Amino acid sequence: MTAYHLAKIRAKLSRMLTEDELRAMGEVSREELLERLRETSYGPYLGGETGDVEGLRRGFWEDVATLLLSLRGRDRALLDAALAHWRVENLKLIIRSKIRGIPPEEVEPLLHELPWEKVDYKALLSTPGIEALAKSLPWVDYARRIEAVHQQVGDRGETFPYEAGLDSLYLERLIHHLAVAGPDVAPILRNRIAKELFLWCFRLRGYGFSFPEMVSVLPDFHPLISQEELRRIVEDAEGWRAVSRFLGQGPAEELSRMEGLDLGVLGDLFDRDLVLKVKRAFATAPFGMGIVVGYVYLKETELRRLIRLLEGRGVRA
Repeated sequence: MTAYHLAKIRAKLSRMLTEDELRAMGEVSREELLERLRETSYGPYLGGETGDVEGLRRGFWEDVATLLLSLRGRDRALLDAALAHWRVENLKLIIRSKIRGIPPEEVEPLLHELPWEKVDYKALLSTPGIEALAKSLPWVDYARRIEAVHQQVGDRGETFPYEAGLDSLYLERLIHHLAVAGPDVAPILRNRIAKELFLWCFRLRGYGFSFPEMVSVLPDFHPLISQEELRRIVEDAEGWRAVSRFLGQGPAEELSRMEGLDLGVLGDLFDRDLVLKVKRAFATAPFGMGIVVGYVYLKETELRRLIRLLEGRGVRA
């Protein structure tokens, strides 16, 4: 990490919305909310034909693309893995279109245009079938995962196995980076992986999955948690409270006071814990990749909160 990247991150962090600003935005009218957003880094991307929510996303993509494209080697691979869930969302949209027979023109406006990926997702949407899609992908690992699922389910018309396979691959790559991450990066990755893993498990339980069925679709989570501990957390009535050991002191105490499991609140607690971990990385390793990865994740958290505010006011998506 260079002084150039550090200065860039400092500038970007200074432009992020504060907690007080985000809360205040939740108290104003739709028109005032949009007016305030036009004064932020998202401003140039609002008001387009695709809608303001998509404008927020585009503002985020353009912002983080400058970081990704300036990195090389392992640092770039790490940040690419952190951002890969946007790629996964595109691929899931394309697969749903093919399996469910949704016209491409209905799906095309929903595809994320990711400026750091020189990939024509619209062309992938036009490929004739799942096998042709896999062969057209520029990523060998994603192609193999889709081909493997297709061999298992054939033409049964099921989308879940593909979606679960892609989500699992995304987490696998993050877990791989966790295993070799430095002390400034590891707590941040651990926070994001734990959040995704636990929320996924609790949702699968809500869908009626048994624990062995969950394990069959999850990535290899052993670098983060043992199978026995995960089983207790998922299966025991009060097991979810043990998630607190993956949180820092403040968020862990808030979780202990929860009367029942609320996935929205649980996700927010992990996001609050992320802020603490990024601050620590900035203080202890100002030239490390932790502050870069941490900034990107904080910016994604900010983006999700702003989208919730806009969608709650009926702004065009």
